[in-house]
Amino acid sequence: MTRFPVWAAMACLSAGLAVCGVSAAPAPAASRTVTLDGILHPDSDDTVAFTPDGNTVFFDRSEGPRKMIMVSVRIRGHWSPPRVAGFSGRWFDQDPVVAPDGRYLLFNSDRPATPGGKPLVQDYFRGGPAPGSNIWRVDRKGAGWGAPVRLDDTINSDVFIDFASIAADGALYFMRWDKPTKAMHIWRSALRNGAYLPPEFVTLGDPATSTHDPAVAPDQSFMLFDYGKVAGGLGRLSIAFRRNGGWGPPIDLGDAVNADKPWGAHILPDGRTAYVTGDAGVRRIALDPWLAEHRSDAAPRPVRSPPP
Repeated sequence: MTRFPVWAAMACLSAGLAVCGVSAAPAPAASRTVTLDGILHPDSDDTVAFTPDGNTVFFDRSEGPRKMIMVSVRIRGHWSPPRVAGFSGRWFDQDPVVAPDGRYLLFNSDRPATPGGKPLVQDYFRGGPAPGSNIWRVDRKGAGWGAPVRLDDTINSDVFIDFASIAADGALYFMRWDKPTKAMHIWRSALRNGAYLPPEFVTLGDPATSTHDPAVAPDQSFMLFDYGKVAGGLGRLSIAFRRNGGWGPPIDLGDAVNADKPWGAHILPDGRTAYVTGDAGVRRIALDPWLAEHRSDAAPRPVRSPPP
């Protein structure tokens, strides 16, 4: 099982991590495969996202060329059979992520930007039409969820805006294709008075190297992401820490973590645990080895943005 296979045909940019400027990991993380009572299928399901209380999980499921967002709730310690989320099922939807405070959820979709329009299409990666992607928001409404609303063109400035990650202060991290360099890059947009500011480029290692699937810690003190390109995958899962107002060098999480080409990381509100998906399914990773090794000299510092 792979994520939307726009990356599957990409060749590796380099023969080794040193060429990409990635540091070696200090030690393998404690990780284990999870199925959540068997509701997650390794051949079809990925990008697991929990509500802050841990009692609702969203993920996307592939069925042939289709993708939809599924939801399950934990009842008396067991996960319910997943169902298609009320805001999904018609379009190519994927990569759900819940805000740290649980008030809203973001996801990617190729659905039309305007009612009655045509779904988004891109041809960046395969030389032919494939589903495009914009970021949509669904707000919490009592015990349920409201109707999807597309983020405005400040964020959705292209037909391929993908994979959101949300900080505790509402800042949005996401990835966007750069046509001139043929690379994916991560961008950040601060949230002020309910509106997103113009996105800023996030420099992680070599600016020319592709970076994918950002997962930022709630306090923005560190970030997980895929760095570079590998055959059949997005890149090597790596971590970077905030230092002096910017980001330190990517630190590769090692062969034990990267053996099944992981993607789609999400960090739990505790800031110490992540869920990733790989060829073998969904895994839970304890980040303590990297936090203990590197966070002492990279104390959490809020990312400061210019005023609106």
